[in-house]
Amino acid sequence: MRINFQMGGIKTKRKSLKREREVADENAVSETPPKRFRPTSEDHVSLVKLYEDLAAESDEIRLEAAKKLILRFSPENNPSPKAIKQALDRLIRGLCSHRKAARFGFCVTLTELLRQLFGPSKITVPDLDLDVSAVIELVNVKTKVDGNVPGQERRDHLIGKLFGFKAIMQSSTLIEPELLLENWNQVLDHIYELARDVPWLREECGLVLCEAIKSLKSLPSLRPCAQEVAERLSLFKLVNTPEGVAIWLTVRANYDDAVPDHIWHRKDPLSKKERSRLAKILREDFNTSKESADEVVKSAAANPNPIFAWDLVLTEILRRDERRRSEHSDDSKSEFSQVWRDLVDENLFSSTASHERKSWGFKLFIKMITTAPIWALSALFSPNLMRTMINQVQIEDRLLHATALAALKSVQLRAQRDPGSAIPIITGMTSEQRTFEFDKHAIRKTLEQTVLAADDQTLRQIVRHFRALVLRPKSQDQASANIRRQSIADILLNIVKSYPRYATFSSVSSKEESWLRDTLELFVEISYFTPSKNAKTNQVPLPPIDDANRDLFRERLSSCLTRLLRVEAGDRASFALLIANMVRSKAWPAKTLEPTFKADKSIINIVERSFEALDSLASKGSIDGKRSAADSLVLLYSLALLQVFNGDGDAVLMLDDLDSSRKSLLSKDKKSSGTQAQNTFVELILTFLGNPRNLFRRIAEEAFTIFTADITPEGLQSLTSILDTAENLEGQRELFEQGSNELADEVSSEESLEVSDVDLVSNETDEGIDDGNGSSKEGSESGSNKDDESPIEDGSGGEDEEELARFNELLAQTLQTSQARLDGAAADDSSNEEDMDDEQMMALDPHLTKIFQQRRKTSKEAREEAKQMVVRFKSRILDLLSIYLDKEYSNPLSLEVIIPMLRRIRANANRQLTEKSNKILITYFDTRKKHKGPLPKPENQDAAWKILNEIHEEAKMGGKSTLHATACSSASLHLVKILVGLDRSNYSRAVDVYSESQKQWFMNRDSGILPILFTKFHSWSTETRNQRK
Repeated sequence: MRINFQMGGIKTKRKSLKREREVADENAVSETPPKRFRPTSEDHVSLVKLYEDLAAESDEIRLEAAKKLILRFSPENNPSPKAIKQALDRLIRGLCSHRKAARFGFCVTLTELLRQLFGPSKITVPDLDLDVSAVIELVNVKTKVDGNVPGQERRDHLIGKLFGFKAIMQSSTLIEPELLLENWNQVLDHIYELARDVPWLREECGLVLCEAIKSLKSLPSLRPCAQEVAERLSLFKLVNTPEGVAIWLTVRANYDDAVPDHIWHRKDPLSKKERSRLAKILREDFNTSKESADEVVKSAAANPNPIFAWDLVLTEILRRDERRRSEHSDDSKSEFSQVWRDLVDENLFSSTASHERKSWGFKLFIKMITTAPIWALSALFSPNLMRTMINQVQIEDRLLHATALAALKSVQLRAQRDPGSAIPIITGMTSEQRTFEFDKHAIRKTLEQTVLAADDQTLRQIVRHFRALVLRPKSQDQASANIRRQSIADILLNIVKSYPRYATFSSVSSKEESWLRDTLELFVEISYFTPSKNAKTNQVPLPPIDDANRDLFRERLSSCLTRLLRVEAGDRASFALLIANMVRSKAWPAKTLEPTFKADKSIINIVERSFEALDSLASKGSIDGKRSAADSLVLLYSLALLQVFNGDGDAVLMLDDLDSSRKSLLSKDKKSSGTQAQNTFVELILTFLGNPRNLFRRIAEEAFTIFTADITPEGLQSLTSILDTAENLEGQRELFEQGSNELADEVSSEESLEVSDVDLVSNETDEGIDDGNGSSKEGSESGSNKDDESPIEDGSGGEDEEELARFNELLAQTLQTSQARLDGAAADDSSNEEDMDDEQMMALDPHLTKIFQQRRKTSKEAREEAKQMVVRFKSRILDLLSIYLDKEYSNPLSLEVIIPMLRRIRANANRQLTEKSNKILITYFDTRKKHKGPLPKPENQDAAWKILNEIHEEAKMGGKSTLHATACSSASLHLVKILVGLDRSNYSRAVDVYSESQKQWFMNRDSGILPILFTKFHSWSTETRNQRK
């Protein structure tokens, strides 16, 4: 007990002593002397700043710091050995920084400093006890990792070690001023150890060794160095790695005899027998060694990019092909195509390849499409690559969608940078063994942009290539061939539409060779001809071009001509004339082509006479000194002839009308025949305008534009009168000359739909019998009228009769009766109809209702279609009137257009026509304000006063539409300006016209006139009066 007590006492005493000591220490704090700092020189501070700048992110700052440090420790400045040792120590330790910029900065400085200290320079540092061997050991010691350090620190030291040996290699101190083979081998061993033991550092090690081999500059005296590099590939088990392949090829390229035997066939990894092995190695499938399992190489971590060995392999095979091409005058077969297919296409883009490997393939494609020579580009578009690209491009959420788009973008950029590369790119994308479907949006866009980037000479080669594909689309399946031909036609059309250099395009002639002529010639041949028996085999399309494809090519040719009409190369009719002459030259005499157009001798004669007239117009260039008339007729003749070859029977009649118009214009009686010809010409333009195709509309507008100055009042009246046509079936019949039977049948059906279902049964049956008995006379009369009016009428009447027959047949089936016939054969069968009771009649109700609903629906659709057709035609008429008002603003005849267009702006008018008419009038009235055009000066003022009064009457008819009232006010003011401009005393009479309208407006609350009619006139009057002062 005593012992324990004593121990406890001792512990208590020690605690108290400790507290006393702590208190004493606290009291002594204030008496402790201040810490002394070593004085730092300015020189030391600047040196520290230079080392810090070596790690800067800016390249300029790093390089400037490196220059100052190298200058500071250069032997020329006589630095001390101690300072040099400290500098080398600091630079080597700086290589182990975790910052990438620091490694580059310290490595560059160390490299140049070693060259200054141990290179061929004659200036040395006295008493410096360092040599290259000591520096190698210093790098090894300063970058060594001891103990259990964190992974990142270990990684930084390993990278620093590699960069240290890289600096020694790049400084050339191992081979200059003399070869230090032992030290060379010592550095090689360190680098190879890192490559073998540290998989993630292997690629960087390979790069260092390849650069070291290149630094030998193929000098014979340095051959042992290259040999040592090659021998260590086997020693360190790196032969079957991408880096090993790269090192081998680099050694072989500089020292062919330095590589050992029995590793690669003929010492060449690129030989055909080694292609499969090489593909697996580059794919980093290291389980390919034929020797012991100990030689299996460790795999590195996943790499998002293909390593440098890929570039070296592909560059090497391109170099060999280039040398082979230069040595042989004829283009020997390139090996690059097969190497690309073996190593990339069937390796990285196989169906079993991972997304990572496919990404490698796309990145290699981007690199090669950017850098490869033109002759090698077509080989890049290999089958598996194209299949993968299509799959990735067409679905946005696929993993490699963005990468595939980047690959397509690189194709466009190469073509834009080097226009001559467009032809191998197009050939590669569309050639025989490609699975490339170029009807996809992104791929089609790439093709089109690539073609448009080509120069004219290359563009012509591309058109020839497309021609070959049209004839031989590389598919015997008709449907596939049609799709491919359609895609080619669309691309060719896009070339014509989007060609960027029409401004510098030379004038068109029948003998000039160009890509455009080749394109139009291809369209003409496919559209209008088939190969004859005398055609060469390679000129015969296989599979044959069917009617659907032929019609498509005709439409594309029309679209081409529509675009070319806007090109100002020569006169406006030059391209239409070129196409017409192409058709003529290939049709007569027909040698290798036969026209699809077949006709009797009389029509052929009309066509030949039209071609002769076309030649005459083209050679003269004018009619009665007017070039516009000749150009207009050439346009119309050319298109009419093309329509004849399209098989349009109406085009033959159009040729007769054109011939009559031409003869009238050439007649000696200029007054009567000239006016008649001009009116006929307007009617021809209306005929073209009635065709729904855009080309006809464009031709009509172009011809009208040329001919506006020669339009007569009667011709203008024929245009404006159309605007007042009713927008219904009757208006359609009036405009397009359809027979009266269709309208009568339609009216009859509409009236019959208004009666009850039960009454309809008896009424329709009776009407059917009446029609049957009386149709012979009416049909013969209407038939003769239709023959006199238009051949179109027979077809439309027949369709209506067939529709009525189907309706009667359906009705008869529902009633379980037969149709009434002229011979009365069905009379007996219909006797049971009289015995139908109420229940049977009620049972028929749903069937009858369904029948008449179908009939009503058909009638409604016909009315709507007729309305839309009339509206479209009126819209095209407005386009012509807009052209006329723009070209003939100062012509007094332009005033005749105002009233018909104002009617189109009424409240109850079609909205589309209202907006268009209003826009045209606004442009017309603002012409003088914006373009300073002179106002019309009519010789007959009474006609102008009449138009002014009609405008004020029209202002009452607008249905209180603000748009209509504004247009009427502007039109009225336009006439007042004209009249006052002729004679200022006319202002008084104009005031009377406005006063009369204002009286009516004031007295009648329901008047359609709006106040804007008067306010604009008052504002103009005030403004004009003030200007007069």
